[in-house]
Amino acid sequence: MELHNDEKRLLKAFQESNEKTMNLEELSKYIEKEKVMRAAFWLSGRDFLEIIENKTKLCELTKLGKNSIDFGIPERKVANYIKENNLESIPIKDLSKILEKDETGAALGNLKKKGLVEIDKGNIVFKNLDYEDIEEEILKKVSINPDLSTYSKDEVKLVENLKKRGFLNLKEVVDRSFEIKDAGTEFIKNPIEIKEEITQLTREMIVSGKWKDYFIRPYDAKIPTEDVYPAKAHPMSKIIQEVNEVLISMGFKEVKSQIVQTEFWNFDTLFEPQDHPARDMQDTFFVKYPNTGKVPKELLEKVKGIHECGTIDGEKISKGWCYKFDENVSKRTVLRTHTTVSSIKYLASLSESERENPHKVFCIDRVFRNETIDYKHLPEFYQCEGIVMAEDVNFDNLVGILKEFLRKLGFEKVRIRPAYFPFTEPSLEAEVYMEGKGWLELLGAGVFRPEVLEPFGIKKPVLAWGIGLSRLAMLRLGLTDIRELHKNDMEWLKKTAVNEQ
Repeated sequence: MELHNDEKRLLKAFQESNEKTMNLEELSKYIEKEKVMRAAFWLSGRDFLEIIENKTKLCELTKLGKNSIDFGIPERKVANYIKENNLESIPIKDLSKILEKDETGAALGNLKKKGLVEIDKGNIVFKNLDYEDIEEEILKKVSINPDLSTYSKDEVKLVENLKKRGFLNLKEVVDRSFEIKDAGTEFIKNPIEIKEEITQLTREMIVSGKWKDYFIRPYDAKIPTEDVYPAKAHPMSKIIQEVNEVLISMGFKEVKSQIVQTEFWNFDTLFEPQDHPARDMQDTFFVKYPNTGKVPKELLEKVKGIHECGTIDGEKISKGWCYKFDENVSKRTVLRTHTTVSSIKYLASLSESERENPHKVFCIDRVFRNETIDYKHLPEFYQCEGIVMAEDVNFDNLVGILKEFLRKLGFEKVRIRPAYFPFTEPSLEAEVYMEGKGWLELLGAGVFRPEVLEPFGIKKPVLAWGIGLSRLAMLRLGLTDIRELHKNDMEWLKKTAVNEQ
C-alpha cells in the first residue's frame, strides 16, 4: 500500500519515539499540527491508527455571571436592599429601582420558585434574609473548577438553569490521542522513505516535463475528516426565508410598512378603543416626541364615527364603543406592536377599481412590545401576518388556508379552536402537535369586522391571520428559551441546521 508523505511522517514519529500512543502536541514535533488530523484520519481509515477522543464539557462564566459572584444574583440584591434599608418588605413595582429591567421578572420568579418569599398585597416579604442560595455556590464553584464532568447530577441541573439565565455558557473541548495499531506497527518495522510529492500540477511542471519526477498525491473522497461548518445564514433568517417562500408559492405577495406608526394606524383603524390596555406603557413603546404623526383627515373622521357610535357617513354599522374619541391620541407615534398595520395600510391604499379585485398579501417584519424579558418574551421579535380579500371567501376558506400553510411548514397535525380578538369576528387559534410536547398554540386568525373595513370602502370579506416567527423558530429548533435565538453562541450557530420541509 502506497502511503503519502504526511502519513509517512506521522508513522515515522511513532517509529522514532518508540511510543504506542501519542497526543497532538507530541506528534506536532514531527509533522505540522494542521496536517496531523488529516493524516490520522487517512491512516485510521486503513486500520493503521486509532483516534481516541476524550470530550470534556467546560463551564464558562459570562460577564453577568462574574458580576453576580461579586455583587450577588438578582434575588440576593433584593434581599440585601431590604436588609440594608431595614425594611420589612418591598412593593413588587419597586423592583425596577433595585434591578436592571431584564432582571426584574426573573428575580421575582426565582424568589417564588425557591420558596424564599411570600407575596402579600403586592409586596415581597422574605422568610429569611440570610438564606443560603445553592445557585450562588455553583457559580463560585464554576469560577474555580469549570470541568462539568466532576459535578453531580443535581449540580448539572443547576448549571443548565444558570446557563438559561445567562450566568454561564457551556463549551465542549475535545482532547485527541493517537494509538498505533497492528498494521501500523508492522509498517514501521521497516525504514520509512519520504518522497517528494505534489497535490496539483502547475503549467511549468507540464511544460518542462518535471511532473514525471513527482509522485502525485491521489484524491480520496472516502477519507474521514473533521467536521467543517461553512458560512451560512442565521437559523432565524433561514426560517423567515422559508416562510416567505411558502407564502409566495401560495399566491401571496409581500408588503412592508414603517417601524414607527401613529396610534391611528396601529390601533384606531383596527377598532381598538383608545382606553384599551394594550395602548398603555406596559405593552407599547411610545416615541420621545409623540404628537408629530400625520393622519388622513377624511379617514380619521370615519374611524372616529365608528368608535364613538358605530356610524360612518351617517350609516349605522354597529354600537361602537360609546366614548369620546380623542384625535390627539390618534396622532401619537409608537413603535408598531404588530405587522397587521402593513395589511391595513395596504387595504387603505386600494383605489375603488382595485377594491373590485381579489388580494392576497403578507408581511414579515419586526414588532415591538414593552415586555419583561424571560424565556418566552422579548421586547423585539419577528411576526408574520397576512390577509385574503375576495368576494366569496369565508371562515372555512380561512381554516383551509391555515392548514395548508402549516402543512408546508412541516406541521401535519393541526387543530382549530375558538378565540377572541378585538378586530376579527369570528376568530380562531391554530394549534400544532409536536411529539413529546403535545398541542402547542402557533397562530391566531379571523375575519375582519365591518368596523375595520367600512372606513376604507371595502364591502368584501377579508380573512386575516398572524404568527409569531420566534415561537415558530423555537419549535423548529427545539429551544426552550427564546433568548437562545439571539445570544450568538458560535458553537450553536455552527452546528444548528434548519431542516428543509
